[in-house]
Amino acid sequence: MNEIKSIHRKTKKCKMKITLTNPKKVVLQEEKSKTVSTLTVQRVVDLPAKKVVRVFVQELDEPVVLWEGASYEAIGQWTDADVEARLAELYAA
Repeated sequence: MNEIKSIHRKTKKCKMKITLTNPKKVVLQEEKSKTVSTLTVQRVVDLPAKKVVRVFVQELDEPVVLWEGASYEAIGQWTDADVEARLAELYAA
């Protein structure tokens, strides 16, 4: 029979910095899920300097980004109907 020997190595702390060619979104906490049948918009925030529109929804814990960057520029002057359509697009299965 072959005998398996365990090898104990000392772990040394090191600091490495790796630059990614394309930024990658990393999930930092476990996914939480909730089943909802309606979305109640509490407020919509348009931040032209940051090129982002966020909506705060009563049933969700975090604001939802509706448009950002190029899509922000493409939507132009959005309406309430655009907000409803975008939420339906994001959450309709």
